[in-house]
Amino acid sequence: MYMDEIKYAPKSMEKKSNKTFDFQLDAEQGTLHLSNLLKDAMVYLYDEEGELKMKECSVSPSLDLKLPGHGIYILVIFHPMHRMLAKKIVF
Repeated sequence: MYMDEIKYAPKSMEKKSNKTFDFQLDAEQGTLHLSNLLKDAMVYLYDEEGELKMKECSVSPSLDLKLPGHGIYILVIFHPMHRMLAKKIVF
C-alpha cells in the first residue's frame, strides 16, 4: 500500500499525481478531483476516525468527490489490476 498526504492550501488547486491517477483539491469548493482512474476502480473516503464517508466506483477516467467538511480524511483507491493506494487529505 502506498500513502502520502494532500494538505489544504487556501486559494490553490495544486495538481499532484502518482503512477496510477492524478488528483487536485479545490479548496474553495471543497472538492477532490480525481483523473486518469482505471474503469471500475473503487474509491473510498474515510474520516480520521475510520468511518466510511463515501464509496464510489469509477465508471469513467475522472471522478469528483465533494468533501463533507474540513477535517482529515483517508482516500483509498482499489483496482484488482493494481496495488491499493491510500492518501491522507487534510482539508
